[in-house]
Amino acid sequence: MKFQDVARYEFRIFGTDLTRFRDAFAALGEGATQPVSHETYIVTRLNIESNVKIRAGRLDVKGLKGRLQLLEQWEPILSAPLPVSADEIENVVAPALGIDLDLDGGPSFGEDELMKLAEDQPALQSLEIDKTRTLYDLGDCEAEFTQLAIGVDRLQTVAVESLAPDALNALIAKVSLASEENISYPAFLQARLF
Repeated sequence: MKFQDVARYEFRIFGTDLTRFRDAFAALGEGATQPVSHETYIVTRLNIESNVKIRAGRLDVKGLKGRLQLLEQWEPILSAPLPVSADEIENVVAPALGIDLDLDGGPSFGEDELMKLAEDQPALQSLEIDKTRTLYDLGDCEAEFTQLAIGVDRLQTVAVESLAPDALNALIAKVSLASEENISYPAFLQARLF
């Protein structure tokens, strides 16, 4: 997504058939289908203000910066290739997940070590998701229609994002998303797992 490295406003929904929104995006701009992405989320039962995932050999952490009406503003906190240092786990990842760790400068963490960490913490679980995204560049905004494979479940999610909240609110109204509830990945996955 074109706003991935900066704080941006987002609005997201989940469902089983969201093709009407995909069609609305397609009427506004051409979509670009992305390669299938395999992502592993580390989900905490302690908050819904942090998004922690592993994708393409990187650890990504985003934090909820604030809310503005229907919108949530998310900002990147960490995006680092694996393995990451014990210091980053202790001082960035653990606080984001609402847990306290003392790793005493131990070894670095690759994906296996992160999964073991999640397994050992009662407040955490991990979840693997395969995503097939179509992205729509709509000027000041970007829209996403994504098909999700979570185990045997097949779901869809639709998201719109922008640096400009007024432009995003206008797009939300234009594609009839305003009557929907904005649900982030952390909120959706926490409700699913816990």
